[in-house]
Amino acid sequence: MFTAEDGTLIHAWQLPTKEEKKGTIYFLHGNAQNLSYHIANVYWLVEKGWEVVIIDYRGYGQSVGEPDFMSVQKDALAGYQALLNERSDNRPMIVWGQSLGASIAINMVASLPFSERPQGLIIDSSFSSYQKIMQETLGKSWLTWLFQYPLSRLITPAYDPVQAISKIEQVPLLIVHSENDLLISSNHAEILFEKANDPKELWLSQQKGHIKIWNNKIWREKLTCQLTNWPVLQQFQQACLFDQKDLLESSAKEAYSKRIN
Repeated sequence: MFTAEDGTLIHAWQLPTKEEKKGTIYFLHGNAQNLSYHIANVYWLVEKGWEVVIIDYRGYGQSVGEPDFMSVQKDALAGYQALLNERSDNRPMIVWGQSLGASIAINMVASLPFSERPQGLIIDSSFSSYQKIMQETLGKSWLTWLFQYPLSRLITPAYDPVQAISKIEQVPLLIVHSENDLLISSNHAEILFEKANDPKELWLSQQKGHIKIWNNKIWREKLTCQLTNWPVLQQFQQACLFDQKDLLESSAKEAYSKRIN
């Protein structure tokens, strides 16, 4: 637990690594569920030498209070500053935001003074604007498509990631998205990538579904290699020198073993 600026108690998990520590991942999860659900996206990094810290915004899980645009930003910032205050090494701290958490991460990092900015930012399955994603979401249902433009105007653009991302400078940025994400189109990632400052890379997956990329073992290994080489960003194809054929064979054997057991 830690305390936000207004005194709200915020629940968090801090997962230390038993390996030689490479750095810290500060993970900001998406909407719905709580950290016990979203930890599945990043827990595997602990075995790779990364400490993982994940929080629940107010109103999620065991965190008290009611969420709104401004308060969840304060919650994310409070958790980040708590990590800075207890930091005892110079190893990289990388902020990873996923889905709604990516929007929160972009706004948080953009608001930080240069001296407090992280050594990296990962934006995973993000939308570029609250109005745009609301229009698209409402437009997917015949019951709500007529209301997509009037209702979307009720959403403030003040926290739109596309407005904030251009304010982030000298922070290596990796944007990850699936081209088969039916909830948030990869067009959002391309818009953010275009607006972002260098250094930056865009990785596009073919994994089906929203925030399902890290179910793929190859993508996990690619990200592990990219993190090892941080802050030097690499294209997806160049992120690892491992033999993908061996990895595919290993995955097939693992799947077969699970079936027979």
